Amino acid sequence: MAAIDVHVSQGGCIVGGELRADAKLVARCTLCERDVESAAALGALGFACAPCLRERLDALSVARFRLTESRSGTPWGKVTG
Repeated sequence: MAAIDVHVSQGGCIVGGELRADAKLVARCTLCERDVESAAALGALGFACAPCLRERLDALSVARFRLTESRSGTPWGKVTG
């Protein structure tokens, strides 16, 4: 597994647990193309901020439910009893 790389604006970065202070560093999200407070590396794809990562994690949860668990046949909101 690759080391986790996190950039923090005006603070520096942490790569695999190793701190590198840099008061001039500006974290930038490759996905939303904005300067952000902090961003985590996505390998060769660049960096992602917390809101962009959260949005994708939410999409994973919804997709997993819709494509696997929804096959159980019980629709949302069905009243049983």
